[in-house]
Amino acid sequence: MKKNLIAVAFAAVAAVSASNAFALSGTVNFTGEILDAACTVDVASQNQTVALGAYNKSEFPNFGDVTAAKRFSIVLKDCPATVTAAHVRFDGTPEASNPDLLAINSTVAGAATGVAINLMSADMAQLPLHGENTYRYNLSSTEDNTLNFYAQYKATAIPVTAGPANSVANFSVIYN
Repeated sequence: MKKNLIAVAFAAVAAVSASNAFALSGTVNFTGEILDAACTVDVASQNQTVALGAYNKSEFPNFGDVTAAKRFSIVLKDCPATVTAAHVRFDGTPEASNPDLLAINSTVAGAATGVAINLMSADMAQLPLHGENTYRYNLSSTEDNTLNFYAQYKATAIPVTAGPANSVANFSVIYN
């Protein structure tokens, strides 16, 4: 009887082990590089305020309506010759219905609703939040590099309500 129990236990362990052996289905390779030096973000670019303007809520009669785009820039200085290009990543609180848009700070008393902030690259293509954009900024090691971006309000729900429409985004520069 003991031999049968031991044989059944061994067979059960072998069956479980065999099914676990087939759990391997792929490999993930991570690559990257740690740079010796990178560009310096100009002091005026580190903590800036972009005035998007004041708009009447009636300017958003339809879902998806946008305001005029306002340009803002990030200036990179003292780039080493080995750093030839950059992408910029923006992080912030995503808008609930469209995570590519930057949400309005709803903790401010009387904050506007139904709008969010659309960030765009120099070619005015939408920049996703929390992801590297595909727009490539070529960099010079001999002069300051001005990386242009645009921002605008975009209606995300109708009706839009009036109030402060502020938000904050952090940026990271990803080289080459």
